[in-house]
Order: sequence, then C-alpha cells, then structure tokens
Amino acid sequence: MPKLLPVISLHTGNFSNFLQGPGGTCVELDTPEWFDYLRKNKSFSVELNGKRFTACKKTSINNFAYWNLKGWDGKINHHIYIGKSDQTTNEKIQQAAIAMFYRCNPKLA
Repeated sequence: MPKLLPVISLHTGNFSNFLQGPGGTCVELDTPEWFDYLRKNKSFSVELNGKRFTACKKTSINNFAYWNLKGWDGKINHHIYIGKSDQTTNEKIQQAAIAMFYRCNPKLA
C-alpha cells in the first residue's frame, strides 16, 4: 500500500494554512514547526480543486535543498520550482499549485 503523504488542501479562494497528515498530524505553514518539517522530510502533497500534486525535496549541485512540485497531465510529468527550504512558504506553494493546476488542465487555461 502506498504511503499516505501529509497534504495541504487548497480550494480556490479558500487557501488552507495547515499541513494535515495521517494520525491527526497538523502543522501550520510559515511557522518554525513548518520549516522544521521541511528540514526533516522529503515530500508532502498539495491538493487544489480535486487535483493532487506532490512536492519533493531535491538537492542542487551546490548542495542546498530546494522543493519542486510535480504533476501529471496524462502524458507528461511537469515540475515547478517552489523554492529553497527556507523560502517554501504558503504563498509560494499556492503560486506553484495554481500554475501546476493549469499546466495539467490546459483546456481550463
């Protein structure tokens, strides 16, 4: 069975400010606990209007951690840069999720 990733649920006009995970885990974004979560973990999900995307931590050739949002449109895997770990804020996640939503649903654009 696949691992259930903690998720940030975004709905147009009603953006959540919490990462919710299995077992009642709840982390408020843009807090010290959030940046601690990013430091210790490798992934989480972002859901926007029924589409779920995966945020993954990568390491650059300069050895700094950054976050990337991945989405699938049925043919192509898309990737959008969110930012370095200390820049992965609620606002940046919202921007990346909205951009990914339209990349994966080109008929809506």
